[in-house]
Order: sequence, then C-alpha cells, then structure tokens
Amino acid sequence: MIISTEGIVLRQRKIANNRRMIVLFTKQYGKLSAGTSINEKSRSKAALTLRPFTYAEYDIFRGRDAYSINSATVSKSFYSIGEDIDRFMAASAFIEYLDKALDEGEPMPKLFDLSLDFLQSVSVCNSAPDTLLYAFIVKSLKMLGVAPELGCCVNCGKRPEEFGSGYKKFSVSGGGIICPECAEEEKRAPDSLIYSPGFDIIDVFRYFDSKPLKTFEKVGLRPGVRNEVKEILADYTDRYLGIDVLRTNERLEVQ
Repeated sequence: MIISTEGIVLRQRKIANNRRMIVLFTKQYGKLSAGTSINEKSRSKAALTLRPFTYAEYDIFRGRDAYSINSATVSKSFYSIGEDIDRFMAASAFIEYLDKALDEGEPMPKLFDLSLDFLQSVSVCNSAPDTLLYAFIVKSLKMLGVAPELGCCVNCGKRPEEFGSGYKKFSVSGGGIICPECAEEEKRAPDSLIYSPGFDIIDVFRYFDSKPLKTFEKVGLRPGVRNEVKEILADYTDRYLGIDVLRTNERLEVQ
C-alpha cells in the first residue's frame, strides 16, 4: 500500500544497487527507514528531499517488511542552516538527539510539530542557537516522559520556597531539584550526581518550557549560564534517555 506523510530527514546512508536508506521522522508514523532510488547528486528537486533538515511530503510504498520512497516533494529545505556554523552545529545536535530519542514506528505528532518549530527558528536565529537547542530539549523531555521535577524536592517533597535562600540544587541522579538536607544525604550514594548551579534553574527550565521556540531566535542565555545548562542537560539526557549529544559537539562549548 502507498502511504502519504510529511517528514523530516534525520540521516541517510548508501545501500546496495545505488540505493539509499533514508531515516525520516514522520508526523503520522513516527520514525521510519525507507529505501529510495532517487539520486541525491542530481539537480532535481526530489534530490533535496533526501538531505538532513529537509521537511517534505513523501509518498511511500509500505511493504510487509520494508518501506520504499516512491516520490517526494520539498516543503522547506531550511538551506540557511548550512550558511552559519553555529546554526549548523546546533541543528546537527538536534537531529542526532531526535534520531536517538525516537523509537521506530511510534508516532509523536506533538514532538514532530515542536521539531518543525525548531528547524524554522534555528534557520533564522541570530542570537545563540545553542540556547534554542537547550529550550527544545527541555520541552521534549516532557513529551518523552522524563521531565525533571521542578515543583518540589525529589526526595522529601518539600516546596522550593521552603529550601531557604540561595539558588536551588539539581539532582541528576534523583531527577529534579533537591533540598539542602536531602542533597547532603544523597551525596553519600556512590552514583549521586548533584549540581549547584549559579542561576535559578527552576526559572530557566520553566521559561524554556513555557515560551514558544520562536522566543529564542533573538534571546540567548549568558555564556556562563549556557555552559552550566549544557552540562546539566548532557548528564540528564545521558542518564534518562541514554543520549549524550551535547558533550560530543565541541562547537556548543561557549567561550
């Protein structure tokens, strides 16, 4: 049968007989891998539909054991991402994150829409593309079922206003904010990982979660805060999703 779907190209690789395997994140069918005979090196518009970051409409033959792309039409190529190294590196980390976070054949339409918003925003971002990436990741955690606890201490349930003065600690090992007393207890555990950020992590993460990604096209966190957010998210996504794309991307290191 033939299925029609909108999709975002995550990656591709060569396979036998001059064909390519394209990994797509589709709105209706989730992540899927589809073979194609479309020549990527040709000057046809169809060739654009095989390139990472591209958003396109695909007609795909769905066989018993495999998918094959029959035809495709570009909706948006987001070519401007490749014109700026910082945009490109943030978008590349985004693609790798999605590819590793998604399971084959599991539709996630809200995450698809958020991903499309990210590509649109990063393609015109003139501030700090890494801030935009971190906002996307924080938003995605809720959709992936691993959002950090920000409303109370992950151990005892104490509200943040009861923690006392100063910035709140964040327990990666516990999965959210942690009060000073519980932090001292948790530090004794061999696998504990607690951050004492020099900023209000509750405010920053809630701001990321509540604002549309378009907000971050022209707004970026201060360099020092960006680096701390990066480190926390790198450890958090590694622990709860098995994904570490932030530390492997040197361009996301803020000077």
